[in-house]
Amino acid sequence: MKDTAHVTVTDTGTGQGRRKGDAASAPPNGPERLLERYRAARERRSVWESHWQDCYDHALPNGQPFRGGGTPGERRVDRLFDGTAPDAVEQLAASLLAELTPPWSRWFGLQPGPSLPDGERDRVAPMLDRAAGIVQAHVDRSNFAVEIHQAFLDLVTVGTACLLMEEAPPGAASSLRFTAVPLAEAVLEEGADGRLDGTFRRSEATLAQIERRFPGVTIPDAVRERGAAEPDSRFPLVEAVLPDGLAYRWTVVLDSGLADPATLAEGRFAQSPFSMFHVR
Repeated sequence: MKDTAHVTVTDTGTGQGRRKGDAASAPPNGPERLLERYRAARERRSVWESHWQDCYDHALPNGQPFRGGGTPGERRVDRLFDGTAPDAVEQLAASLLAELTPPWSRWFGLQPGPSLPDGERDRVAPMLDRAAGIVQAHVDRSNFAVEIHQAFLDLVTVGTACLLMEEAPPGAASSLRFTAVPLAEAVLEEGADGRLDGTFRRSEATLAQIERRFPGVTIPDAVRERGAAEPDSRFPLVEAVLPDGLAYRWTVVLDSGLADPATLAEGRFAQSPFSMFHVR
């Protein structure tokens, strides 16, 4: 969940800053450097994308394709011979939902650690149980059940899934909001210790959506002009969550191609808002 106390919106100016050729000398957390790291991570995983696409074509044909966004409403069942694989994927995803995160019952709890003395555990246990009930209530009122089911579909199909947890807007029924990030949008980066602890997400948004998500940010003039002339135009956003000491640094970069890459927002969180899980 994003720690809004440490999230800032960055003034991007007019985009007339560092030239593209200066990416190598850019600061480590600058937009050019983050895009360079994203593209390198995307290139490293590209050898697997054709295999994953085959899995989607035969088992989950409505999944987001890895190359190109596709056309809304297009037929994606040309390589589907019968419904055996898609039916099996649906059934296993439904079973995972029912067994691991059933919406009709509490599926997690909080308990005192073993280091506490017996008397202290007895005192703390009711408070932790009440806290777990509050968290469960927020999860139940959120869109978690819908999004985790989609994540389970990806997990069953290709063995990897990504779930994003964010704070919901003030006044919403739940304080939590979840998004099952398609694997085509999520790219992992391996750290120095060999762990996949960096996450990139490339998505697209209209000018209106950007202004709503990042109120008060200054949009480059070229992007604003294109968005005003063509309201349906979508601009690429690259969201990076990378280790920063014992915490994680979150940065959103506007990579419109019409102006220099610009940082729209950044923050620092104790835990990554992206949950990646795998089948081994």
